[in-house]
Order: sequence, then C-alpha cells, then structure tokens
Amino acid sequence: MESKNNKRFLGIIYIKNILQFIVLPVILEIIIEAFNRASIIKSFKFMIFSPVQFICNTIFVAITVMVGLMLKRRVFYLCLVSFIWILMGITNRILLAVRVTPFNAMDLKLIDTARTILDQYFSPVKIAATVAAIAMVVVIMFIIFLKAPKVEYKINFWKNFALFCVAIIVGILCINVATSKGYLAKKFPNLTSAYQKYGFVYCFEQGFINHGVKKPSDYSKNKIDKIIDKLGSSKDDATADINKTNVKKKPNIIFLQLESFFDINMAKDIKFNQDPIPYFNSLRQQYTSGYLNVFNVGYGTCNTEFEIMTSMNLDDFGPGEFPYKTVLRNKTVESIAYDLKEYGYRTHAIHNNDATFYSRKTVFKNLGYDTFTSIEYMNVNEYTYEGWAKDKVLTNEILKAIKENDAPDYIYTISVQGHGSYPTSKVLENPEIQVVSGVENEGRKNAIEYYSNQIHEMDQFIKELTDALQNCGEDTILVMYGDHLPGLGFSESDLTNNSIYQTEYVIWNNFGMAKEDEDVETYQLAPKVMKSLGMTAGVINKYHQTNKDSEEYLSGLQNLEYDILYGDQLAYNKVSPYKSTDLQMGIDKISIDEIQKLEENDTDYVVVKGKNFNKSSRVMVNDKTFDTEFIDTSTLRIKYDKLASLDSFVVAQVDKDSGYVVGKTKESLYYGSADETETTETSNPESQPSETESIN
Repeated sequence: MESKNNKRFLGIIYIKNILQFIVLPVILEIIIEAFNRASIIKSFKFMIFSPVQFICNTIFVAITVMVGLMLKRRVFYLCLVSFIWILMGITNRILLAVRVTPFNAMDLKLIDTARTILDQYFSPVKIAATVAAIAMVVVIMFIIFLKAPKVEYKINFWKNFALFCVAIIVGILCINVATSKGYLAKKFPNLTSAYQKYGFVYCFEQGFINHGVKKPSDYSKNKIDKIIDKLGSSKDDATADINKTNVKKKPNIIFLQLESFFDINMAKDIKFNQDPIPYFNSLRQQYTSGYLNVFNVGYGTCNTEFEIMTSMNLDDFGPGEFPYKTVLRNKTVESIAYDLKEYGYRTHAIHNNDATFYSRKTVFKNLGYDTFTSIEYMNVNEYTYEGWAKDKVLTNEILKAIKENDAPDYIYTISVQGHGSYPTSKVLENPEIQVVSGVENEGRKNAIEYYSNQIHEMDQFIKELTDALQNCGEDTILVMYGDHLPGLGFSESDLTNNSIYQTEYVIWNNFGMAKEDEDVETYQLAPKVMKSLGMTAGVINKYHQTNKDSEEYLSGLQNLEYDILYGDQLAYNKVSPYKSTDLQMGIDKISIDEIQKLEENDTDYVVVKGKNFNKSSRVMVNDKTFDTEFIDTSTLRIKYDKLASLDSFVVAQVDKDSGYVVGKTKESLYYGSADETETTETSNPESQPSETESIN
C-alpha cells in the first residue's frame, strides 16, 4: 500500500512538473513578445492570431527550460533561464528603440564594437544604473542558488532526458512543417518585419544556425560553367577584362559613404526653416542619381559597404549576418578594389573612425586595399557633441591619396559625422537648421534638429570636396550615398517614398558623363559605375552588367556567391586569383628623426622629433608605452628620467578606446651619453610588423 502511495505521489509530482515546464515557457514567450512589440496586448494578439508561430517560439523556450528536469537545483535553474530570456527581450526592446533593427544572434559577434560606442548611446548614469541592476540580479541569483530548495526525491534522469530529446524532435518537426506551409521563413529580406511576423525567439535562433550563403539546389559545375560561358569569359582568366580596348576612361573613382545620411525633407509633416542639404539636392538634379535600396536602419554601416564593395546580395546570407565578422575575416573575395587593380588602379580606404571598428583593419586586406587611413592617422580637430569626428577632415585625406602616385586611384571613404545617438536635450545654441513644425515632443524635436544640423555640415563638406576635386586637375568620379537612415524612429508611413530602407545616391563627375537616373540595389551600384566606363573585369561585376534583366538573375548570383565563398571556386578554375594585400596604414609615413633629453621645472623629459605625428601617437620605450604629450606634428614628449644608451624608441598609433596598436614606426635606438641625440633605425626583427601591428 505504501509503495502504491509513493508511486501515486511521484506520479502527481511528475505531472505537476510537466505542467510547470509547459506553463513557464508560455509565460516567458508572452513576456518576450511584449518587449518585441512594445505592448502586452500585441503579444496576446500574436498568440491568438498567429498560433503556429507562437507555438514554435514557445517550443524553443520550452527546450531551454526542460533542461531543468534533469537537475536537482531546479528552482535555481528555472530562475536563471527565465532571467536570461527576459534580459534578451529587454535588450531587443532597447536596440529597437536605439537603432530600429532588432537584437539578433550576430550582434553577439559585435560586442567588441558595441563596447567602444556605448557612451555615445547611453549616458554614464544609465550605464551605471544598468550595471548596478545586473549586479543586483547576479546577487539575487547567487542567493537563490544557495537558498532555493533542491529536488528531494530521486530524479529519473533517463526518463527526463528522453522527454527533453522528444521536445527537440517535436521542435524540429514543427519548424519544418511550419516552414513548408509558409508560416515561417528561413530568409529574412527585412529583419525588423520578420521579428514581428515570426517572433523574436525563432528569428534569433535562425541567426545562430543560419549563416553564410546556403548551397543552392542547382549548384553544380555545369551550372557555374553556363554562367561563366554567358559572360564570355574564360575561367583561366576570369578576373581579367576580355576587351580592355572598350575602357573609355580611367578616372579616379571615389565612393563616399555618408553615415546615416538621407534627405530628411522626405519626412512628411516636419518643416524646417531651410533645406538641411541644399547642395546634395542640387547635385541630384544635375548628375546621375536615384534611390539606393539598403539593408539596415540605424546601424549596419559595414553591411552597406560589404554590398557596395563586393556586389554580393546580403539577402543570400544568414539573418542579420555581418560578413565582416564571419567569412571575410579569413578569406579574400572579389571586390571593386581587386577589379580596378586589373586596370592599374591604386586602392585606398579612408575612415575617420577607429581602424578596428567592425574589424576593418583585418577585413580590408581581404578586399584588395593597398592603404587604409583610419582616424589614428589623421589630425582631427573638430568633433560633434556626441564625440564623432567631423567629416571635413576627409577632404584632405582624399586629396593625399590622389597625390600619392601617378596611377589612377580608387578610394572608398567612410564618413562618421552623422552617427547616432541624437541627444534629446537641447545641446546646440542657435542652430542653423531649426525645426519649425511637425514635431510635438520636445525631446524628439531636439534629436531631429541635432541630426539635421549634422547632415547640414556634411552637405557643406560635400561642397568643399567637390570644389577641391574640380580643381585637382584629374578626371574624377565621386559616388555619394547614405549607408542607412538614422535611428530616429521613422516608419514607412512617415516618409514620402514610403520606405525606411532607401537612401539617395549621386554620381558626380568633372568630365561630362551623361545623366542616367535609376533606382538600384546596393549591390548594383559599383557595377553600374564600372559599366559606364566600359570596365568589365571580375566575374561578379560582369555578371551584374550582363544579367540584371534576366529571370535567373538572383539565383545565378547566389550560385556565384556560394561558389566563390563556400564552394569549389569553379568560377576561378578552383583557384582564387585574389591574395590578401600588405595593407599600409596611412598615406604619410610616420618616422622618428631625433631623440632629445630635456629638463624642465625639475622634471626629466624625452622629446621625440619626427614626421607626421598626431594625437593618436604614443611613444614606446623598450616596448613600454608612455603617456605622450602631443606638441605638434613633428614633436612628442614623455616624462622619462632613465634615458640610457641603446634605449629602444618606437612611435605607435594607438586606438584611443582599446589601446590596440594599429601601426608603429621602425625601432630607433638612442646612442651615447645623456647629451647626445643621435638615433638610428635598426633592422631588428622585433621592430618589423607582426599580424597585429604594421609599419607605415
């Protein structure tokens, strides 16, 4: 009798536990979707009107919860997993508010990037409050770990494990059925819409398991051969232009990617005292222009430049994927830089922000760039209120790249001035651009007004740049466009073009090219420019130029993308013609000419004389980095009272946020007694570039 009672008791407990492991995931899913939709009512609507999607999302949550069936510390585990899911929901809501695009799995690869700009989006008080809240939760979780009751009866591990496995199988089956019936999708052309349609949990999970270009069902040697044959190219010479006599000109080609830049006059109800971007809008009337269909809103600059540089379609990659953080970190790929090298171009990248941002210093080697001038190699004197370098510094850097040699130059320039966040308090005194009407909320008005004045200054920079290029004495094409809309909360209904995924582009030139307006996808812009010059080098480039209007255009492009990045590289006869470049940091060589000892006010200093120093320069003595005073472009000073013969001096260009050494000079040795200043460069192997440090 006692045995029967025990079995009945355990049976009741077992059923009760199973119910708990069903009810908790449902509750968590409702909470997660409430954050995703900014409304508990909309969360319940999602459950009622999209039951298949809701169930699939809940099953994923349930699988993580059911791990607790096998644990003695069940209460602690359920609290922990609940906290993690709710934290993910909160993070999603914050990112939707800040940048419009939701939290996705690939964001976890951007933690290093996010850390460097955290203070631009959140005040120190908010950051401190967040850290304190997380710390409090950690303390609570620790107390729960110590105090929460353990399961007192013996757990039937294998039975519970079998249930866990069944849940996984059911989840996989449900996803496959829902996908086959059209309730779910595995490709998300619009990530924000997908999160609303399919649910946060499912979309986030897809970001983990679905990345890279999937192998097309018709991928084969025969398929790639047909594509290449239609291009009129030989696979043995796939990167070369078959008929270079068709090249009309070899002008300098400059791409200017303008951070968060778009014509805010398209906001339907907002009126300004004057046009914020009058010069850019005048250029749209004179030169080839149109809408550019971009991939993100409020963030994702590197994805826009990925599509521009490679002419590959991000729709074919995983949801929210950043190829800069995945495949391009260790693989070369055809790009406009490599294609233009076929015509004798020198290739440059310029960015008035950190070299390590989005791993550009690593990736640009695999995209064919000869030089990369980042903010560590610039003398920046003006910054926005939010701490971003103003774009006017880029004019001189572009001209330096053009004058570096006699070859035609391709320059990809990435601006940063328009970057968020946009302060909701009034920080500009007597701004030139003012919101006259259409915005009731004072905080939003301040943010829009701040943004409008930044793009107004960017517009003035464009004028200065085109004037300089007009007078530089060389034929030049300047392709200008916004990388994405700003994170100001615009919806499609707020804009006259009814799209938050369109910016504008203009192709300026100083030698009379015909005006040919056209709306294009981001990945079509570079082939359009090269086609206008008769340049057909490159498989991807020529494919766009010859197949844009074909029925198999996108499927053929996906085949090429898969083949080149993940397949057998059949398009190149199985051997990629692209080799990583020996990336030179900066145009101007930074060097040490002289080392001097100086005593001033009873303090011993060492003065380093040289060329092209800036505020990112740091003096290293015997491999130790010292706090460095920037005097001018030829003078640095450090406090140092132990100067001795054969002390090793190096000037390093250092990332201000991480302390990462972006590049450094060759080693110089100090010779002789304290009053001697002779220096010499050595060929010591330790002074040569490593994988993470480069010599100018």
